[in-house]
Amino acid sequence: MLGIDIFILRNIIFILCIILINTPTILCAGPNVLFINPGRSGETFWEMVSDFMEAAAKDLDINLTILSAERDHLLMAKLAKNAATAKQPPDYMLLVNEKRAAAKILPELPQTIKVILLNNGLSKDEKNRYGNPRERFPNWLATIVPNHKKAGRDIMRTLYTKVVQASNSKLERKIGLLAIGGNKVTLASQMRLEGMLDVLSKNSSIHLYQTVYSEWRQDKAEAQIYGLLRRWPDTQLIWAANDPMALGALAAAERRNYRPGENIHIGGLNWSKEALQKIKTGKIAVSVGGHFMLGGWALVMIHDLHKGKDFLDLGREITIPMSIITRENISSYLEKLGDEDWGKINFQKFSRKNKIIKPKYDFSISSLLSAIEN
Repeated sequence: MLGIDIFILRNIIFILCIILINTPTILCAGPNVLFINPGRSGETFWEMVSDFMEAAAKDLDINLTILSAERDHLLMAKLAKNAATAKQPPDYMLLVNEKRAAAKILPELPQTIKVILLNNGLSKDEKNRYGNPRERFPNWLATIVPNHKKAGRDIMRTLYTKVVQASNSKLERKIGLLAIGGNKVTLASQMRLEGMLDVLSKNSSIHLYQTVYSEWRQDKAEAQIYGLLRRWPDTQLIWAANDPMALGALAAAERRNYRPGENIHIGGLNWSKEALQKIKTGKIAVSVGGHFMLGGWALVMIHDLHKGKDFLDLGREITIPMSIITRENISSYLEKLGDEDWGKINFQKFSRKNKIIKPKYDFSISSLLSAIEN
């Protein structure tokens, strides 16, 4: 009897091994996800996007593959098509609508591959042509974007608060402001500037001297602001659409013998390492950011969908706010995540799959810091 039991057991093990070899996804814990990174290899922001996603995927049991399009929208389309026709195509594909490439890829993907657009949504013209998520293309689940407009408002409001606190008395004259946009055509730059202008429309004590466009570059911002500070010596605030331009403005202000953090206040966006260190010393007032984490948050939603918890209740276009880092919370952030070791984050804490009530996802900086595993 014992011999028969062993014989049966050996056959069961043999059958299971055959199944495992020929259909490896059967016993796989999570879905297969492909992210086509639009950035170049070594490009800081997009490297952070990939690193954060890899940490999330490992924690959420997602099989993540990342391919780089190297700033080539034609290569992006080719990578997506090759993946779609592969022997084992991904279950999900995360695409960034750089140079409108993702919009053109949508009609060519099989309906079996679920798609999420990340960071950049569709333009008005593209929406007229391709519709909204889950309409013309049911496999296109959602668009997940950062709230650029709110980010622009948050930078401006924080700068205004700083100059009011520094005055220690009632403001006797209008506050002089210089603004630095990325460029005139990029939607992110436009929306961040709109957010800044929203604050100005409700606050007559701020006088916008001039807006320049530095093409996201630190060196160009430094050169422009160095000249503008000579033209507008009463400038007290410099609003910048990203951290490199804020750092350029900082260098220009110091060359003009201003005292950043005292008689001039500068803010940017990105949570770059250098900007965060300048916040710690008080030379930069604020950096709004966290949008490099959107890919990781998309994986949290995919994880929940794969477990039967759809995120359709959040809408088809999901806007995730960025978070504010100032001198008040910089030490806590740097202490916990200054090394950018995203593997310390327990991404399972952001999941809604085990919750009876379906609250909105909380991807705030306070929630992020509370999810750090010691």
